[in-house]
Amino acid sequence: MGWLNTLLNKIAGVAPTDWTLLDNLADPGLNISGNPVKPDECYLEVYVESLRLEKARRFATTFDGVIYSFASMARQGAKRAELASVTKPKNLTALNQNQLSNVITVSKRIMAAMPWRGNPLGLELGLFSVKTGNLLTPLTAYVTKVAAQAGISTAVVSPFLPLVTEGLDMIAGQTADTAIELAIDTDMSLSKSQILALIAKPKGNVNQAAISIDPQDHKLLDNGQPLNAAYCVFSIRTTDRNADWGSIPALEQAYEDLKSAILSGKRKEAEEALAGFNRQVIICPDLIPADKTRLKDLAKDEVHQAFPGGSQAAEPQTLRDRFANRKLSDLRLYQD
Repeated sequence: MGWLNTLLNKIAGVAPTDWTLLDNLADPGLNISGNPVKPDECYLEVYVESLRLEKARRFATTFDGVIYSFASMARQGAKRAELASVTKPKNLTALNQNQLSNVITVSKRIMAAMPWRGNPLGLELGLFSVKTGNLLTPLTAYVTKVAAQAGISTAVVSPFLPLVTEGLDMIAGQTADTAIELAIDTDMSLSKSQILALIAKPKGNVNQAAISIDPQDHKLLDNGQPLNAAYCVFSIRTTDRNADWGSIPALEQAYEDLKSAILSGKRKEAEEALAGFNRQVIICPDLIPADKTRLKDLAKDEVHQAFPGGSQAAEPQTLRDRFANRKLSDLRLYQD
């Protein structure tokens, strides 16, 4: 953590202190807030719900909105997970000054589902306006593409982090064409899911009791009226599912090994491959225990179906029909 503060100093000359973070905002019917955050029982996700830009008024041309996030979480059997995200949603592309007064509804996931192991959650979140142009437009596109390549497994994020931060440093170096809208670098203790807002107003100048979220477009309201300031509404959500579980590289490879052993028609090889698959599931830091148990049971059932007569395998053609093109995600960890 801390890279964001370096970036703020580079763009603005000093890290801004006149921004207000409001937590535990009333849920306007989104069914996000209030779910328990229990270690090893749920996954955590972070979404940007809506935002409003202002600093880009100094640009005399169109500009893009760029959302940067960096999360740090406890991770099973390894050092803390580090997940970087740089995104430029379509509705934040090629904006102009006439659109600055509009709230932009994003509802964009900026942190994929990760098992919650316990406090704290380290979170950096930055919102930038970047002037469109020959240099910055392709550079921003490059950084967002590299960040996307990090995938969903924290095991593959680390090699990409230097590329992401280097690209962002290059963007920040164009101080005449980059504006910080909002940013935060904090450690959070969580007991339940919640909706938060970062507002470009000095601390003490915002009455949280008067702030609410419009259920239609998620804009911030102050005493029922649209808030006249730059802001970012984001949510920290819980879920009992990791939608990307079927793309975890170590598990994909272990399942390919299991599938090959099954296709060999040899029970002993299949049992050994199943044991290897189970080991990978057990040490996988990207799944909660309940999902690990279900996944191991599903793989065991695959072997039983391949060898319905004990040591006797099903007919070779039957094995090929069932397993030749099968993928890890076909195990259907979640039934609906």
